[in-house]
Amino acid sequence: FQLSFSGGRTSGYMTKMLLDKYSEKYDFLVVFANTGMEHEKTLEFVNNCDKYFNFNTVWLEAKVNMENGKGTTFKIVNFETASRNGEPYEAVMTKYGIPNVAYPHCTRELKMQPIQAYTRSLGMSYSKIKTAIGIRNDETRRVSKKSDVNSIIYPLVDWFPVDKQDV
Repeated sequence: FQLSFSGGRTSGYMTKMLLDKYSEKYDFLVVFANTGMEHEKTLEFVNNCDKYFNFNTVWLEAKVNMENGKGTTFKIVNFETASRNGEPYEAVMTKYGIPNVAYPHCTRELKMQPIQAYTRSLGMSYSKIKTAIGIRNDETRRVSKKSDVNSIIYPLVDWFPVDKQDV
């Protein structure tokens, strides 16, 4: 399983719960995709979770290839080296334009592509790995209609329903 730790409380709660309850049964890979636009407190939260709960989070950033036909890959960073001035976001806008409703490439290029490229670099097939996303039971409107196609699971909705008050 791949645990997508966004840096928020809910995904932190989900990550800790899954690691505590299921790490004996499953291998987990915890990933955090930094856009370079995260609040400093978010970066501190991810770093603190690593320190106190041993998440062993892999910090990734988009590495945008400006050549046409060449996709976004990744670079591994950490708390100290993570972009804080929007560098990955700026690179995505330079190549693909400003994200908007008609062309929503922000999540694809800043989160999904770097995570998928990293997974492939480990010799794993991203499509065969389940990715856990921290969406609560009171946020089901945010659940992707293509989650089964994209191998996305929502443990806080489907396995043990959790709402904001629980977190």
